[in-house]
Amino acid sequence: MARRLLAAADLVVGPVVAVGVVAVGLLVADRITVPAGSNVGLALTATGGALVAAVLAAAAWARSPLVAAPLAWVGLAALPAVPLTLLLANTPHYLFGVGGDQQFRVAFLTRFADSARLADFAYADMPPYYPAAWFWLGGRAAALLGVDAWAFHKPYSIATLAATSVLTYALWALVTSRPRAVGAAVATTLAGFVTLAAYSPYSWLTAALVPPLAVLGLRLVRRSGAWIRTALLAGLVLGLAAVTHTQILVFAGFVLTVLAADGLVTRRARPATLAVTVVVVVAAALPLTLVHWLPYLLASAGQPTYSAGQHFLAEAGSRWPLPMLEATPVGALCLLGTVWVVARFRTDPVARALGVTAACGYVWYLLSTAALAFGSTLLAFRIQPILTAALACGAVWAVVSLAGVLRDRGVRAGTCAAVATALAAAVVVGQVQSVPADYAWTGTAQDYRPDGTRPDGSRDPADANAWLGELRTTIDGLTGRPPREVVVASANATLHSYAPYFAFQASQPQYANPLADHPARTDEVRRWAAAADPAGLLAALNRAPVRAPSVFVLDRAGDGTLRLPLAQDRFPDPRQGAEPAVFAPQLFDDPAWQRRDVGPYAVLVRAGVPPVP
Repeated sequence: MARRLLAAADLVVGPVVAVGVVAVGLLVADRITVPAGSNVGLALTATGGALVAAVLAAAAWARSPLVAAPLAWVGLAALPAVPLTLLLANTPHYLFGVGGDQQFRVAFLTRFADSARLADFAYADMPPYYPAAWFWLGGRAAALLGVDAWAFHKPYSIATLAATSVLTYALWALVTSRPRAVGAAVATTLAGFVTLAAYSPYSWLTAALVPPLAVLGLRLVRRSGAWIRTALLAGLVLGLAAVTHTQILVFAGFVLTVLAADGLVTRRARPATLAVTVVVVVAAALPLTLVHWLPYLLASAGQPTYSAGQHFLAEAGSRWPLPMLEATPVGALCLLGTVWVVARFRTDPVARALGVTAACGYVWYLLSTAALAFGSTLLAFRIQPILTAALACGAVWAVVSLAGVLRDRGVRAGTCAAVATALAAAVVVGQVQSVPADYAWTGTAQDYRPDGTRPDGSRDPADANAWLGELRTTIDGLTGRPPREVVVASANATLHSYAPYFAFQASQPQYANPLADHPARTDEVRRWAAAADPAGLLAALNRAPVRAPSVFVLDRAGDGTLRLPLAQDRFPDPRQGAEPAVFAPQLFDDPAWQRRDVGPYAVLVRAGVPPVP
């Protein structure tokens, strides 16, 4: 009973403690001034890593689980929180500000901070395609705390990474001893650092759980232990993946399927009992899965769709990951783990589960390359963190095996443990202090506040984003409506990150909901721009097959024309730019339109358009 209560505490109390650790860390970091170009941040990060390593060592050495568990929660939460809070100490934004992928992520949070209604981050009148659970929870939490969604993005992301480390420990503690669970959770978190998993915390939330889930899955296949509770837990993890990141769900299902097939081939599993297990797992995963996917599936029935989400080939996805050959602390872990997994694959269930996970990762890369022949990919770079974590975790068991060999040769157990702890601490410090350099590329180049100022209060009128505040004030003043009731076709995509306006078109095809049919909407915009006169434009807007924008935010060109930038899916060509839609200013010379010029933009608002319900 005590063991069950402690396991429940790991899953419930542990993440709460992790959030508290992050809150304290942010309060401390906000009082630290790190001069630009100095090594102060690096020194603090290195020292912080050493302190975290000490706490984790104490958790591994503690004999009482009642002492070890809280120490593990605090140490594992601090492991990602310390370097990231220090790295971002001088900015209110998370990694990369509101640039790149963060643009639509902040927009998603902003959508749900404004309303609890399940909706797409960009398009009106349709359910979301990208799993929305992480964004919904973050948006509602921001609303509850009275914090702007863009400002909540940073603490929420770091808290997610901290809670993920603790949840990883909780799952590992179900299949191994607590000291090994600490080691596996540390290895997983460090693997996340080197694969830049922190850039996408909502996908790492379940990606980090795949290696221990594979071990749990192998137990299910072999029906060892309390299989019903294990099946329910596995189903809940899959359900969590279904509402946070679809690709992780598919990959985790792939790993579990291979493990099931392995059980049948090796005759470790009976078909009838395995079928019952699968039913229990699916039944546990289905409720969460349907919360997100049922509205989308109902809306898409019989409707044309276009998805460019898979049309992206990152550098990390174009070459096979070989972390065991990298000259980093995690590379050393992966090398050691690879040797152990291969050597013990036939005899140790943990080695078998980790080996299958890594092998599935390489198969995924192979299939992703093959998909290029069909004009798509499987976004293999998303699997790299899982593959790396699986091999790094193997190092923990390798060290334990090596210690056993040394004990057999007369070396004292305490000596072996002390050496292993010292080496583990060195790995932690070494990898943590490299975080500032590893994540330097994220920068804060688009680190703007909603009013267009920088965090230090400065403002550059020559910068298009310097006019964000005026744009919002102008749109809200002319429409007289809350942003959630307005559809905007905007030349400034950042505008949607700070206010819950709906967009007529997503800024990039890869972000677009398949129900929106991104190419068709682009063609529709060009038809509007080609209208012969104001009456023709209004008629074209009225005939639009989808809700037309009531607000245009257009670039004012030097020749007097008004332009709306457009994007085009040209995969595998990485260029997405397209010729902008060019509107003659005379098209808006009608009483139906109000125009205000704001910096380099022209804001045009059409009166009498029904609001978005």
